[in-house]
Amino acid sequence: MKYKVAQIIPYFGNWPEWIELYFYSCGRNPMVDFIFYTNCPLPKHRYKNTIFHQCSYEEYCALISKRLNINFRCSKPYKLTDLKPFIGAIHKEELKGYEFWGMGDLDLVYGNLGMLVNDDNLSCYDVLTTHNYHIAAHCCFCRNNDYYRNLCFKIVDWKRKITNEKPISLDEGEWSDLVCPHIRTIRRIHKYLCRPFGIHYFKVLDFLNPVFHKKILLHEYWTSPQPKDGEQWIYDVMSNRIADFKKRSLPYLHFLFFKKTPWLKTDNCWHEGFWKLQEPIESYKHINIDINGIS
Repeated sequence: MKYKVAQIIPYFGNWPEWIELYFYSCGRNPMVDFIFYTNCPLPKHRYKNTIFHQCSYEEYCALISKRLNINFRCSKPYKLTDLKPFIGAIHKEELKGYEFWGMGDLDLVYGNLGMLVNDDNLSCYDVLTTHNYHIAAHCCFCRNNDYYRNLCFKIVDWKRKITNEKPISLDEGEWSDLVCPHIRTIRRIHKYLCRPFGIHYFKVLDFLNPVFHKKILLHEYWTSPQPKDGEQWIYDVMSNRIADFKKRSLPYLHFLFFKKTPWLKTDNCWHEGFWKLQEPIESYKHINIDINGIS
């Protein structure tokens, strides 16, 4: 591939049960270097594009404090979600040599990420993401230039917000609105001109995003579903492809609503014992993912 792309993920605590599946799927997408800062043990299987910097959470907080010239001492690592927009600035030195930097999460399995990250898209766009209504902070890539590294500093009162203990979703909230400044205008157009005629919001977004956000790829890939009984997603291990129950190919499947989450009030989600794989990932032909678990 013509462009070098890195995704930097700080993660502290314990690896999730599906971590070997996640790392396997990273390894099958060599167009991206996945760089981790973590206190977790090194995984059983490592790949050429999975790079690990082991450090304590306290050491990483010290790095943040030094690079951003703040005093970052938030007690819970989950607060790092609010620092995703700052990754380009925090890791400016480590990102030298990369044309794009990205943010991401571990609660997913990648399929063919090349659907999103390819030379054509990287030549045409400055930002790539997988939702059409805001930046998907669990998978987003930005051009590695001064503008996108420093856009985070335009968040109003950013120092107080990122040093406050409470997570406030800066990544998909205020920062997303800075990246996509016309989303609010599109919302108003839909509310007052289109919704009265029954026109779906996503149709309006798909029509107007290319007009208002010409350098930002805001495309809905249906990667973060709210699964229902009977719906199943299939991961083809050998070909590294994910298909949903409508036979659509996905760049990845996000587990957000498969898990117990405050974003969706339901007991119809994964419970203890949901992880049913006992063998190495590469020994399977297909892996099934549904509301009952991963099997």
